[in-house]
Amino acid sequence: MGKIYQRIIATLLVALMMTALAACGGQPEDTDDPIVETDKWDPYSPYNENIVMTKGVTVAAQGSFKEGENFENNVFTRYLKNTMNIETKVLWEVDAALYDQKIALSIAIQEIPDIMVVDRIIYKQLLDNDLIWDMTEAYEKCISPFLKEQYDSYGERLFKEVEVDGKLMGIPGTSLGNCHNVLWIRKDWLDKLGMDAPTTLDEVIDTARAFKKLNYNGQNNTVGLTTTSDIYGGYNSWWGLDTIFSYYGAYPGVWLERDGKAVYGSILPEVKTALAKLRDLYAEGILDREFAIRNEADRQQLLGSGRLGMYFSVWWPSNGVPDSTINDKNAEWIAVSAPADANGKLKVPQNDPVQHIMVVSKKFKHPEAAIKALNAGYDVLRCNTSETNPYAEQAAEAYRYFMDTTPNAWKAMPIPIEINYEDCVRITMEDIENAIKAEDPSVMRIKGFEASYEMVLLNRQKPKESYAAYLEEMARIVGARAASAGNVELIPTCFYGNTRTMSTMWSSLKKMENEAMLKIITGEADIDSFDDFVSKWLRAGGQRITDEVEAERIK
Repeated sequence: MGKIYQRIIATLLVALMMTALAACGGQPEDTDDPIVETDKWDPYSPYNENIVMTKGVTVAAQGSFKEGENFENNVFTRYLKNTMNIETKVLWEVDAALYDQKIALSIAIQEIPDIMVVDRIIYKQLLDNDLIWDMTEAYEKCISPFLKEQYDSYGERLFKEVEVDGKLMGIPGTSLGNCHNVLWIRKDWLDKLGMDAPTTLDEVIDTARAFKKLNYNGQNNTVGLTTTSDIYGGYNSWWGLDTIFSYYGAYPGVWLERDGKAVYGSILPEVKTALAKLRDLYAEGILDREFAIRNEADRQQLLGSGRLGMYFSVWWPSNGVPDSTINDKNAEWIAVSAPADANGKLKVPQNDPVQHIMVVSKKFKHPEAAIKALNAGYDVLRCNTSETNPYAEQAAEAYRYFMDTTPNAWKAMPIPIEINYEDCVRITMEDIENAIKAEDPSVMRIKGFEASYEMVLLNRQKPKESYAAYLEEMARIVGARAASAGNVELIPTCFYGNTRTMSTMWSSLKKMENEAMLKIITGEADIDSFDDFVSKWLRAGGQRITDEVEAERIK
């Protein structure tokens, strides 16, 4: 069952159960907020007595732990208990596929865990049912300087996404910047042809054409470019042709502001222009004739076997890249920020800065404890030994234990949300390079990436001998440098959430969009069929959704 249908079911469950509870007199009679104790409202003061904080977890995350540890007992929870006297308890545990339904039932009976990590849809349900704390004061008084600096790197746009009437109703997990597509390309093939790395779209296409003619593996089956049946992938994805679209000023899949109004990028005229180009590339054979039927294993095999010498991807490469070096010791990969437009810019739509949202139940008497738990988790994960952390020594000890046991950090933490500098990809790349030059990882500004430093250093000393070390350098240095290039131009986007009609109609509209694009590119439909698709999309619910997005956006 797809996620969209799970969410629909979850929403219906909430509505039905709330109706039933009201009919049976099941609503709680005492709706007064609990008395909140504020004497410990600062980043690090420990409680005098043990504070218990409950959470809901998924069974799938059990692999995060070493033997003998669990959600309630691990390096993060022990540090939190030892330094602040906050104990983590599991209220319920479900399979990951049932998480949304479990939260829906919890909302319906008005009994949610003290803390939860949710998506935007569930966040809105919790708001509508008035079940969560306004975290404004708790954040302002209790967030550590260490984490505040990272949140501040996003400017106003991050917290704007989780504020209601100026109130901070949730604490966001962040989505990194610089996670757009770059062009990965075989440098050894370029060298063999005497070509420079491409920068413009024409040069990208000429290079793909030359790679096909090169016939490097001698089997006459070299692929110029490939993609997935989705055609574009959006933020943090592999294989998509997003930057070919953006070369033409087209931004499918995102909401933009045009003439002061919200509009869905996939229905704009620029998309038609980009599709016409992709249609030509498919007809010529530059764009893989089998892209629509390939699976991930097929695409990886194209890279590993030397049949594909360039592809679009986020800054960390596909496993097919190191696979290719096993099959061919001469394989050399680079990443470039291309294709650039006439002004030398690689245009990229701004991504949603929110990955997940941490919320706190109104029934929990210590909302500030959730912020303290965030502080503690990141003191360990990022080895925060700054002078503002009174538990620096304990943090360093816990961090060493964490590095020795290497659990899956995000799921093991009491509050499993990611918090990073928006520009973390660039900063980490520079940190590793500087640490290698200094032969001293302590110079790194962002702690917690010492293992990456060690891997990159190993690959520098013994190139390609370690699969993992080579992949780490390709990602942390080669890919990150291209993703952080100075020619990237961010295109403002205006909406990232969900609307009422989206909950029931978005999947069918996305299917309509995908089918129309596939038919145009593969020649099954005329390029002018795009205009028919736009009209049909608007009539089938797209206009209603657009109106809802505009209403939400201007609130």
